[in-house]
Amino acid sequence: MSQNITINSVNYSGETANILFKPALDETVLNLGDQVLPFVFEPTPPIKVYGVYTILVSGSDCPIIMNVPMPTPTPTPTVSPTKSVTPTPTITPTVTPSYNPCNVPSPTRTPTPTKTPTPTKTPTPSVTKTPFLTQTPTPTVTTTKTPTPTPTTVYFAYLFIEPMSGSSLIGQWMYDGGSDFYGFSNVSQPTQSATTFNLDMNRYVNFTGWTNGEFPTIVKQNVPQTNGGIDSFGNAKVAYNFLTTEILENSISGAAWYTWIIPISLTNNETQTLIDLNVSNNPNLFTAVATEGAINSYTFTYSGSTIPNTVYKVYTTFPNTIFQITDSQNIYFRGNATSP
Repeated sequence: MSQNITINSVNYSGETANILFKPALDETVLNLGDQVLPFVFEPTPPIKVYGVYTILVSGSDCPIIMNVPMPTPTPTPTVSPTKSVTPTPTITPTVTPSYNPCNVPSPTRTPTPTKTPTPTKTPTPSVTKTPFLTQTPTPTVTTTKTPTPTPTTVYFAYLFIEPMSGSSLIGQWMYDGGSDFYGFSNVSQPTQSATTFNLDMNRYVNFTGWTNGEFPTIVKQNVPQTNGGIDSFGNAKVAYNFLTTEILENSISGAAWYTWIIPISLTNNETQTLIDLNVSNNPNLFTAVATEGAINSYTFTYSGSTIPNTVYKVYTTFPNTIFQITDSQNIYFRGNATSP
């Protein structure tokens, strides 16, 4: 049966936009090319039009994500035979936090007055006859120990890979900790409250599966602080954007959620608004993907032992499934853009 869908916009009517389409239940991304809005998409040969449309209007830096869900609802996952976890995904509008933990004023130092020494009169030496020879003791030399410098913590961008096959494990862990966030594989997201978001993400990063082999090992990547040079895949190094990161095909064995957790100090206290993605074995051909604003607007201060303790932001596409990927081919990520 033939299907079609009209992509329209009041603000961008009559303008040209590049449109990418990722069909539902399919890892292939179709480039529909540059189209004038409104645009009627009627695929030939006929295919279903359900999926994710990435729309980049000419002259704009940030694409518009349009999700057309399939009409059949996804069954609610059940976590553990003993405790039933029924998470309900909630799409919440972006909230800009009123507190910025980085805006801490530097204390003003008050100069310490220097005391002027009072001159001391030098007494006139008098000549004294010594009837015997006096032995002068040899002074003892005291060795001063040099203090050991405190090592500087090196931070990275961290990629957490949450396999769909492990949804029960992480769901039970989060549930046992009293969280209402059960992991992205259980179709849930962190609570949209600064205090609860901090608790949810600390519990998530503390999950033992990241370090005991139950889940894939956390991937670390460098984030350059200046422009210049190329990385090992031939892509330019851009300040505050993490370098090209490769996930080898079949290394995860199935579908998984890929979530970046990055210290705000490495992004110049800005937000990683765009991340480049390629899921078809090409490290030099990327699609820019917008990270979810309802999640990347929050920070959390990590206090556990899985990654270094500092302030982080979380980057995903949830509830959009673009970052839910099956590793049937090599996968590549790369930081694209940050903004205040």
